[in-house]
Amino acid sequence: MDLESLNKLFLKISTYSAKLLPVVKNRSSDEIKFLYDFGIRDFGENRIDDYEKHKNFFPDVNYHFIAPIQSRKLKFISQNFDTIHTLQRKKEIDLLSKLQPKNTFFLQINIDNDINKSGLNVDSLFYMFEYCLESSILPSGLMTIPNINSDPRKVFSNLSKLNETLKKDYPQYKGELSMGMSDDYQIALDYGATIVRIGTKLFK
Repeated sequence: MDLESLNKLFLKISTYSAKLLPVVKNRSSDEIKFLYDFGIRDFGENRIDDYEKHKNFFPDVNYHFIAPIQSRKLKFISQNFDTIHTLQRKKEIDLLSKLQPKNTFFLQINIDNDINKSGLNVDSLFYMFEYCLESSILPSGLMTIPNINSDPRKVFSNLSKLNETLKKDYPQYKGELSMGMSDDYQIALDYGATIVRIGTKLFK
């Protein structure tokens, strides 16, 4: 993506009061330098190996962990990533509560009930939200990745409605929405996304 296109994308997302989160997995530091030079200070990482390479070149970036969590790596993730988008299990919450973390957290919702995707099913959301509060882990929002065959409008609309219910029930809840990627970010913005996770589009 050239600088003019990046500026247009950034301004469009900003008009929705949302944040662009570049997904930089499998990218070299040379490839993502243009994002840093543009002024972006949030990167989404799927792999710890990539994070460790990028951190050497861009130490002042806020790193977001956006992949399924392996419990044995959760302590490292909590200590090195500002935001974790993929909380979904009681075990993860139990481990985090012992660490007394300062991270920002999202609960990942498998809103399609897709057996190939991670995340809580919708029926478990409110129970898990309460469990988080009891464990002093307050989520800042919800995250989802639609099934490739799903209508993103329906997915994002349903998540937005769930989010509004949580906001009404829990005044301390910020109600952010991490949803939308390269092919559907515009739809996600229309349904209230506060963070759009864009990778492929940025590197064409």
